[in-house]
Amino acid sequence: MVTRVTSQAQQANSLQNIFRITEDLFKAQQEIASGKRINRPSDDPAGIRDALLLRTGVNQGKQFIRNIDNNKIFIQAGDTSLQSVNLNLIRAKELAVSELGGASTAETRSFAASELDQIISQAFETANTKVKNQFIFSGTNFRVQPFSSEASGAVYLGNTETFKVGVANNTSVDFSIPGSQVLAADLNPKITTTTSLSSLNGGVGITAGSISISDRAGTTSTISVSASDTVASLISKINSASINVTASINSNGLQLTDNNTVISQALTVSEVSGGSTASDLGILGRRDGNISGSELNPVLTNSTLISDLEGGNGLTLNEINIVNGAASGTVTLSSATNLGDVINLINNAGLNVTASINSAGNSLQITSNNSSTVAVVRNVGTDETAENLGLGGGKNIFTTLFKLRDAFQKDDTFAILASLDSLDSSLASVANSRAIIGASLSRVDNSNSVHAQEIVDRSELLSTIEGADAIKSASDLANLQFALQATLSSTAQILQPTLLDFLR
Repeated sequence: MVTRVTSQAQQANSLQNIFRITEDLFKAQQEIASGKRINRPSDDPAGIRDALLLRTGVNQGKQFIRNIDNNKIFIQAGDTSLQSVNLNLIRAKELAVSELGGASTAETRSFAASELDQIISQAFETANTKVKNQFIFSGTNFRVQPFSSEASGAVYLGNTETFKVGVANNTSVDFSIPGSQVLAADLNPKITTTTSLSSLNGGVGITAGSISISDRAGTTSTISVSASDTVASLISKINSASINVTASINSNGLQLTDNNTVISQALTVSEVSGGSTASDLGILGRRDGNISGSELNPVLTNSTLISDLEGGNGLTLNEINIVNGAASGTVTLSSATNLGDVINLINNAGLNVTASINSAGNSLQITSNNSSTVAVVRNVGTDETAENLGLGGGKNIFTTLFKLRDAFQKDDTFAILASLDSLDSSLASVANSRAIIGASLSRVDNSNSVHAQEIVDRSELLSTIEGADAIKSASDLANLQFALQATLSSTAQILQPTLLDFLR
């Protein structure tokens, strides 16, 4: 049987062949021009998935490398600064040893005190080092100068938090050490319900006034806040207001939790009449969820519990050794439950000294009641009670230097001799801190190398998946061009309509 092929079928088939070859020719041209085999998801759905994952990994690795490169200087500056402090301590020890010699006099010790003043000034300059206009020893309070000099010694004004930077997935590294860990103590008491609002913000307190709280259902209430309030009374005021919000204490600030199930707006805390109360309380702002207030930095009081120090981790107190002129003795502090107990135990030890909370409200200090002697406090053995309380030795580098300077000025050989132990423990503390910094630097360098190699490996695999075979693409292009010409030629031979074809 003879099958008749209509002109319409011939035309459709010819056009289909031309379109198919033209499309393949376009793809071959595109592969050669772009150098890629995959230019749209439809080219290879499985391949595009792998390519996207690899490209995401490459971009993530590059971001981690940028994080490291942009912030590595903080680690390097910290190590350089501590190296300078170490040299200062070594020189201070040399002066102490030389001024204990038989040829030393009150006059030579006066000269030594003058040199130590220069050493202290250098140490302050080093401790207040800035990188990228940020203080490296302020914890995360980058804009706050960490150390200031007062008559009683150095005061630490930073916080105890570490500056962390992400260097890998779910991995952050400390890029700085707070000054409270290496140069001065900060007992960092946690906030409790009995904390007075007047003791917050480093003892500055809060500005009395009113705050407005709007819950997520749109209900608003105004709460009056007094400087005489405690954290407990403030929480009670908020919880008894007409809003559906529960106030509590977070890590070291206030937490506002919205309890509404029907949401119409953000949880909002605002000032009333242009005050600053909400800002002082660290809860000013709008959140789609709950509000976690900022750290409120309460100061120490006599009633501060030992268990509430170090952010709530507490301290284990044992013994401290006090040298005050010819008098010296060991004071046992293990029975103390609060700082008032510690102060009373020291003041009643019969060593003619006065213990108190320092002006910054973040550590203790001890002074001699005798104007001609200097009270030096040391750790006992390997215990770190004196160091942890900020009384001397170890990380209390400025306290150690100030005590030695005063001992030179007062010609107090007992204090100079006692300071040798404090200088040794301070040198050990600096060495330990430099070891920590060195470990962090090694960690980020290794992470940098790992990410760089991962980028190379992923980029190679990405090129394998996406990249076109230039030789094959060129061969395909030539074949397709020939096929197109042949198709067009054969189509022209087959499809030759005349006027008679349309008159039938």
